Amino acid sequence: MTLYERFAVVIAAWNRGDIDAALAGMDDAVTWHVAAGALAPLEGKEAVRGFLKGLRADMAETRWSIRYCAEADERLFVEGVDAYTRTNGTTVAMPYAAVIEFAENRIIAWRDYIDTRRMEMMREGAPTPDHLRALIDRMTR
Repeated sequence: MTLYERFAVVIAAWNRGDIDAALAGMDDAVTWHVAAGALAPLEGKEAVRGFLKGLRADMAETRWSIRYCAEADERLFVEGVDAYTRTNGTTVAMPYAAVIEFAENRIIAWRDYIDTRRMEMMREGAPTPDHLRALIDRMTR
């Protein structure tokens, strides 16, 4: 199984709302930078579980997708779109890139690179700028 195939299992679990299945692909000591450089990382599977439960409580539907990927050694590089609809009906879609490190078939480190400022604006109902819409459309074709 490729690294991407392992990661795709996590994505599919998240998109169907199964936090336990998403966590099954992660090491107990996983370090996840949910916004590398902007926020402190989550340390350990239980911290990730708490974060995911909080996110899920505000999401009516998720449509997270990966368009491109590359693998090197035990690292997976991905690019796609993190898209979801909040429980209040607001839709958010952001270009997304990440580096995921594996050991013994489990995710041990994960760094998400995403514009947290723009995402927060969109979460609050700001429209998607044309330049961002064009990039998202390119990623979802």
